[in-house]
This record gives sequence, C-alpha cells and structure tokens, in this order.
Amino acid sequence: MPRLALLITTLALACAELSSPVEWRDARARDADALPGRLALRGDSVAFVADTLAAGVTLPAGACPRSARVAWSGASGVERYVVWWAPRPDSSAALMSARSVDGGRSWAPAEPVDTVDRSTVGCERPAPTVAADSASGYVHVAYSMRAPEGTGVFFSHSMEHGHMYHSPVAIMYGDALREVDVASLGDTVAVAFVQPTRTRSELGVALSRTMGHIFEDRVTVPASGDATDPAVALAPGRIAVAWVQRAPESTPVLLTRIGARPAPTTTR
Repeated sequence: MPRLALLITTLALACAELSSPVEWRDARARDADALPGRLALRGDSVAFVADTLAAGVTLPAGACPRSARVAWSGASGVERYVVWWAPRPDSSAALMSARSVDGGRSWAPAEPVDTVDRSTVGCERPAPTVAADSASGYVHVAYSMRAPEGTGVFFSHSMEHGHMYHSPVAIMYGDALREVDVASLGDTVAVAFVQPTRTRSELGVALSRTMGHIFEDRVTVPASGDATDPAVALAPGRIAVAWVQRAPESTPVLLTRIGARPAPTTTR
C-alpha cells in the first residue's frame, strides 16, 4: 500500500481514542533504571532473559554503534536476523537487515528494510527491533523514523526469511522519535512503542492478527506515563509489556503488566 494511503489510514486511527481490547492486570513495580533483558512470558508471570546475541555481531563499517538488534528463529537459534541503522552523509539513515543460518558465524549480504528516512540526527536515534517466526519464515521489524509523510513508528516485514521487505505500515504518527519493541506468535504480532509525541509519553501497543499485514487494534497501556524502554512478549491468549517509568526528581521504576487477549472470532 502506498505511504500516502497509509498516512490517511493511520491519521484516522491516531485521532480516535485508542481502544482497549486487552484486559490488563495491575502493574508490578520495582526500582530499576533499565530493562534487565528481553521480556518473556513464563506461565502467568513475566521473566527477563539475558540478551547476549548482539554482543558477537560485527556490523558493516559506518553502521550506527549500539543500533544492532538480533532475533533468532526456532529453538536452536541457528537461524538469526540482525537489523541496524546505516547513517548517510546527510545524517539520515537506512534501516538494514541480514540473515545468518549458522548461528551468527557468517551473514548473508544486507537487505534494505526502509530507506526513506529524512531525519538529520545521524545515529542519535532509537534502535530498531526485530522478531522472527520459524514456522512461517516471517521476519518482523519495528522502528521509529522521519518518513517523507511524517515522523512516527513504523513496521515492516519479510515473508521470505529476510529476503525483500514489504511496504511499511505506519503504526502511529507524531513529532518525536521513540523507542519500540516487537514480538510475534503465530498469526499475532505486537508492537510496543512510546507514543511519538512530545506531549505524551505513554506506552502504546499495536496488535495484528494477520501476521502484520494490518494492525487491527491500538491500545494505550494504563498508567504508563513517562514511559521509556518498552518491551513486549506474547503467549497464547496473553500479552506482557514492560517499561521504565522516568519522572523528574523521581527514582526510575521498572513496571510490568500482563493482559488477557480475547480469542479471535471466526466467521463461516
């Protein structure tokens, strides 16, 4: 779908009050100034998994330092995907991806995910995020950038194991670059993001039940003001989010919430 059509659709969604198709539990809080790892759902509780995959990745020369994010496909982790920002001389950047089939020892040639960024911030931008689905071969990427039609949070995916990424979907437009995270489980994709406006920093979640082709629901997580460092995880019938809440003259707090996702309806 052309970006202009995406803009019209997304502006209509952004102007409406975000719906709430998730039944959230009370938030759990503890003092922390950063996420302790990748968010995961373990039964009815959340966990954080040490994320060391990006540590051994050598990015191409000139890539933005600390922008690499890695996902693996399948339990073995042999098939891996990395995404990163590649800055250009005018301080805009291209979003790139590469695939490894030997556990990260070697990487295929880089593939462009999105190349239309028009910002002038160089590498001073939030890192992209990536999730991979071993059953479908889909690779899901979420990121924040300044596109020709506006600044916002975007999503793109590949249906061919990282070969060729499809036209981006706009999650939400605003006026600021914000942190994002993405998770997938079967047909469901969730993108967690700090809302990309300078006046609101609440945590939002966009949900797709169609492998990221469209995002049917957008949710504001309750009591998530002053959010940074979003994280999201999925399990059958459940979703978990985490974020660090920062407020002036207050100690940063790590917050987590679990929500119930209604089963998708089917038509005959």
